[in-house]
Amino acid sequence: MTDLDQNQQAMKQSIRNGAMIFGVIGFVIVGLLGYWLLGSQGDMVRIGGGAVAGALAGFGLFRWNFTSRSKGAACAKCGAVYSISRTGRQDVLTSSENKMDREAQPDGSTKVTTYVEEIYEVTETFTCSSCGDVTTKVYNSTRRKDEEERIEAPRGLGRVEGQSGQEGATGDDAGVSEIETPPAPPPPQGGTPGRSRS
Repeated sequence: MTDLDQNQQAMKQSIRNGAMIFGVIGFVIVGLLGYWLLGSQGDMVRIGGGAVAGALAGFGLFRWNFTSRSKGAACAKCGAVYSISRTGRQDVLTSSENKMDREAQPDGSTKVTTYVEEIYEVTETFTCSSCGDVTTKVYNSTRRKDEEERIEAPRGLGRVEGQSGQEGATGDDAGVSEIETPPAPPPPQGGTPGRSRS
């Protein structure tokens, strides 16, 4: 391989660092999973097995990520390695729309999220530091803006949303409470007191 200049060395180191992070994450996750799966074994076997499994997975992830990103950093025209870098980016707004999401909650309430969804056409420019070849990549990017959340209380029986107590009573509810009891019957009328027949 030809000697790399300072920019190429910096790019290679950046790619290596990113791949190293992937490898460490893979080592930790697979190592803990292996330790858990060997739960019926002794402590030394569990630790050793988890460490070996984690190391193999971490190394594999590191190699895969480093190789794929290194290929992407090589110029397709002149073949120079670690020479492609992003030199420009332009975002153009193509559409904007107000949207709302509703999500039921375990307590019966509803979480309402309102936001503005914007779609941008993104154009990225990549330049080879060796031969000066310029390539572009165009794709769409969706973004949220002005996001707000609120919780709507659950609707109770006979209630109107946003009201409570008697103010939320429906016409049927109010009618039931206003039924009047019939008046009591008049007491019986007796005859005039006085004489008795002999």
